[in-house]
Amino acid sequence: MHSSSSSLRLVNGAYEGLVVTISPDIAQDNCNNILNGLKGVLSEFSSELHGITRGGVSLRKVTVELPNSWQMNDLTCTPWGPLTISSAPVAHHIQITKPHPVFGDRPWAQQSQGCGRQGDFIQLGEGLLKTFSNDSYSHAAQLLLGEWVKYRWGVFDEHGYEGDPLFPDTFRDPSNGKLRRNACLPKGSQLFYCPADSHTSEAPTKHNAQCRGRPAGDIIKQSKDFRQMQNTTVMQLPALVPSFEFIQAGPPRIVLVVEDTAVMNIQQRWEFLRKAIRRVIVYDVPEGSRVGLVVFNSAARTAISISALDSVSDVRQRIGSSLPRNPSRVPESHKCLLCGFQEALNAIDTDSHAIEGATIILMTSGPGEVPKQELEDMKKLSKERQIRVEAILYPLHDQHSTSAHSSNIEELVSVTGGSVFTVTDEGVGNDSKINMMVALMDSLLAAVRHSATASTVKAPLLIHNDNFPGGSSDMARGSFSIDDSIGPEFTFSVYYYDLNHVGNTIELTSPSEKIYTSVNMQEDGDANVIFMKLLKAERGLWRYQVENRADSHQGLHIQVTAKESSNQQISLRVWTTTFRNKISEDPKFMQTAIPVIVYAELRDGMLPILNAKVTATLTRLGTNATGSTYQPIQFTLLDNGSGDPDLTSNDGVYSRYLPQIPYQYGLQGQYKLSVNADNNKGNANEPIHLTSSEVNKRYPSLGRSTCCGSIINYDNVKPRDPFQTSEAYGVLTLNSQAVEDIVPPNRILDLRVEVNQTNRQVTLHWTTPGDNYDWGTAHHYEAVLADSWTEAKAFAGEKVNNMPMPLPAGSKQTMQVLIEKYEKNIYVAIRALDEVGNYGGVSNIATIWVPHPPVTMRTPTSPQTNHRKEASMGSTETISSGITQPVRVSGLNIDDMTIILGAVTGFLIVIAVIVTFCYLHVARKKKQQRKNESEILSEGQHTASKGNLSLPLEQYERCNSSESPIKTVEVISKDVRNLSPVPSWTASTLLQEHERRFSTTSGPLLDKAQYDNEHVNLQDPFPDVTLTGGKCQSGSQTPSTIQSDPPAYQAAYIGDAYTEHPYAYHPGYSQEELPPYSQECPSTQPSSMYFSDVPNPEMEMSYRPEGGNYHMSREFDDMSSYHHTLQGMPTYPNDMGMAYEPHRTKVPPPTAPKPRVVAQANVPDTLEDSVRRNVTQV
Repeated sequence: MHSSSSSLRLVNGAYEGLVVTISPDIAQDNCNNILNGLKGVLSEFSSELHGITRGGVSLRKVTVELPNSWQMNDLTCTPWGPLTISSAPVAHHIQITKPHPVFGDRPWAQQSQGCGRQGDFIQLGEGLLKTFSNDSYSHAAQLLLGEWVKYRWGVFDEHGYEGDPLFPDTFRDPSNGKLRRNACLPKGSQLFYCPADSHTSEAPTKHNAQCRGRPAGDIIKQSKDFRQMQNTTVMQLPALVPSFEFIQAGPPRIVLVVEDTAVMNIQQRWEFLRKAIRRVIVYDVPEGSRVGLVVFNSAARTAISISALDSVSDVRQRIGSSLPRNPSRVPESHKCLLCGFQEALNAIDTDSHAIEGATIILMTSGPGEVPKQELEDMKKLSKERQIRVEAILYPLHDQHSTSAHSSNIEELVSVTGGSVFTVTDEGVGNDSKINMMVALMDSLLAAVRHSATASTVKAPLLIHNDNFPGGSSDMARGSFSIDDSIGPEFTFSVYYYDLNHVGNTIELTSPSEKIYTSVNMQEDGDANVIFMKLLKAERGLWRYQVENRADSHQGLHIQVTAKESSNQQISLRVWTTTFRNKISEDPKFMQTAIPVIVYAELRDGMLPILNAKVTATLTRLGTNATGSTYQPIQFTLLDNGSGDPDLTSNDGVYSRYLPQIPYQYGLQGQYKLSVNADNNKGNANEPIHLTSSEVNKRYPSLGRSTCCGSIINYDNVKPRDPFQTSEAYGVLTLNSQAVEDIVPPNRILDLRVEVNQTNRQVTLHWTTPGDNYDWGTAHHYEAVLADSWTEAKAFAGEKVNNMPMPLPAGSKQTMQVLIEKYEKNIYVAIRALDEVGNYGGVSNIATIWVPHPPVTMRTPTSPQTNHRKEASMGSTETISSGITQPVRVSGLNIDDMTIILGAVTGFLIVIAVIVTFCYLHVARKKKQQRKNESEILSEGQHTASKGNLSLPLEQYERCNSSESPIKTVEVISKDVRNLSPVPSWTASTLLQEHERRFSTTSGPLLDKAQYDNEHVNLQDPFPDVTLTGGKCQSGSQTPSTIQSDPPAYQAAYIGDAYTEHPYAYHPGYSQEELPPYSQECPSTQPSSMYFSDVPNPEMEMSYRPEGGNYHMSREFDDMSSYHHTLQGMPTYPNDMGMAYEPHRTKVPPPTAPKPRVVAQANVPDTLEDSVRRNVTQV
């Protein structure tokens, strides 16, 4: 038996009822060492417990169960306290065993249920108790206390494990992204759990996954023990030294308490009851068991006193036949259950065998409420006398009824650690079905097995059970396996309602094809059975066939039972999370109730059996509206360590949520639960025991346990020999059934992240949940990515779109994503939803951390979407193995937007600074050029001689130097060439040409005084022109290839002081037809083509040369004619500027003037072939 929370209780600030069991495989030679060590360790444990609870809790009473094979003597085994022989099954809390293959002698707690739930047991190796020193006891007590905190108060390890896929030994610190040890570092005094101020919710620990990141202290304070301390005022006492008492398992002592009222006088109820008791007492109760029988109605009497069963005397026959042949006529309503219970205690008191405790198997009809006072009296007596109650409700009147029949007797059974079995009434007319008798026998056999202690021989196992309905006149055929897990003999039984229902053919074929026929079989009409017992049965597959002549409303029932092998100690224990075995699917109930989970622990001795096939069967009792039985619901229990419901893989605990009851089974009813296990077609295995020397090598010190988080890894395992075993749990009562789907998917608690360090691809792994807890297939997933653990816990991060479709429950699903948010913790959480919107709990929160890729020059590739925090997972295609195609995740979150906007803003600022600098630089340069140009023009005017406008040599050299402020601008455009009078003129040529050009007069001359008087306000004839971007190229036929901004042409301004120039000089084109600006070095002598009206500064515009075909006048192609045209012009004084009458029809536009097309010039398309000519402004 394993721990029971009811036996361990906190009384006035100290624990009582702590049970320590010593394994039978420990040699008696170590008895005294172990007992002395246990006393020292538990005394230190009480002191340590008193310290961490601040004087609130210590240890008062301890019970040590010794193996019944140990012989008490003064030499090797001398308990210092009283020794009691007890036949009552004991629920142990601490096991002392041989070294564990993984934990060695270290204490470790097995926890099969969730956060805040008590564990299964604590196990420690015998080597921990063999040392004799206060230091060793203190160290062992501290290790034990660390496991006690987890076992009693339902917290889990707050550190990681090396190599564990879910709970690694290091993780990224959320504050700085650096690797840190995955362990709690408490501040101040030594504690055995992490205090709130040192707790890190983001750490990937088993405690954070199961308890949703809450500190262990919060869970402990909400436990039943601490709530009890808060509600009661207890004076603090010093740490107690516990007292010890010793017990040793004795033979089972059983008292059958049978109801004898008129309700049993219907159909074959009483007859089946007598036959079932006879069958079990005569054939199945183990040798040496002590059995008595009491009947009750309105009063009670002992039908047969307690006697020991053997194989020699007729005691089995006498007990089996001790019930009256006919039931009494006392109405069921007059029955006195308390009377029967008290009579059973009297029978125990009169037993000559001095042992403590007993098991009472109560067989009574149901339903029915026991008076409250009677119930309280029975509960009190059970506790005082160490009585365990197993109840069989027979018959339960449930003929396709919609009501759930229950009795408050279940409360009595629950507090004593027993089970409730129910047999429904199945009958047709005046006949009861044979299935009813077989079900009664099975329930009675299961109750007898539960009454046995761990050290005693149990009742036979039921290894095969099948029902064959009648009415078909066909052969009943089947098969079963015999393996080394059972003893050398087995019993093959055929149960019938009437002997004539069994034909002449009964054949049993061995694995070697040897056939056993009916001549080898026996009949027992008092139990309605034909059976054959084989003493040395072959191992392997057996086959049978039986001729079935049963009526349509009856049938044949075939069973195979066998005793366990003495060489193997396979045990199968079944339990659930239900309270008093009541289940409900009512929404109001389910909001506060714990979902029903079925657990089965499969062990060989103290070691788990791994990879076995464990199948649970849920059978609706009674018949449906057509009178037929309900089909059983079978489901496989798993030891996969998914976290919900199975906490740890390879611990030998198989679990599964109870499936949803089909609607056609009714809204209410009784369901029988049983579990079968086998070696899974040879795939089962078990760990190998370690020798003492191997333990010392592997575990030289007893530090912190390095195992186990999500899985227990065994270094050495061996294949398990074929086996099969079964265990009947009892009956679950469904009080109500939901008419709509209100069951959500279960939590994902094994979500983990794998990062490929080469390509930085992130892979998510998890076990798929179901539609209803871990059943079926969920409808879809929801996932979030968050920058903080708290945000992910609240499922408030950025939603992930296009998640892969869920696989069937229990599958391994994998999804790949591409992350390009480097060296930062990203928290991911998933949950599943069903088709109506019920959503499961938020998964454990996994952390994604991707290293930054190396800086390399990459060839641009096609654009692809990369991960940001806001995720958008592309459509994925699920393949058969559960792996999805790579998913690219992209999107923008607030941080990303901030980074991007910051980068864009910074870029714009840089561009603005560069533009501003360039503008200021250009403006400054223009200003300097205008100043230099003004100086040059001024010098040119002062040095010009009358009749000969000459250019000083130094000015000419400066103009042709690279430092000349007046640059040459080249107009480069398609179909455009420069308008230059000549390709290149020397200074003398320029002067001569100037003389000829101004030697004739085109209009009347004005004297200088008159000119100056009329043009006082006239500005300098040259506009403020800044030429940039070119270099002077004197005497070169090669035009400049550098293009720059043109001069800023100013529109003419006509004011009161403005007088048109008196000259009638008109070279053949208007002001708007001036040639485009050229980058050639200008002469200091102003050219007549730029003589214009006084410009208005407010109308200054920038000139942009327009593309197009510019055509040069044919007059300029023929230089001789051009020279001839200039010869008729008069000469002017040196001190008089030249002016002309502008031919203007409108105010000139702010754009550059274009020349009049006179003649066409063919210009090549290509830049290299275009003809460029320098324009010298004169």
